[in-house]
Amino acid sequence: MMGPGWGMGWGMGGGSWLIAGLVVLIGFAIYYFMKNNNNNNSFNSSQKDSSTDAMEIAKKRLARGEITNAEFEEIKKRLL
Repeated sequence: MMGPGWGMGWGMGGGSWLIAGLVVLIGFAIYYFMKNNNNNNSFNSSQKDSSTDAMEIAKKRLARGEITNAEFEEIKKRLL
């Protein structure tokens, strides 16, 4: 006795699965683009920080007398 109004017909709620799927796909797309954007920025900034740290180490070594001015200038050319 499955007449009209009984069972699991599409009815008015059939499109909700499509909308839910679109929301999930948009969410994944936003996550993907945010992740890729953050990776690029962090790579560039970490690379810049490491050369700055190396320059600070070279300055300290020069101040302690571990390296000469010529060696310091050579290190400076390589880092910059």
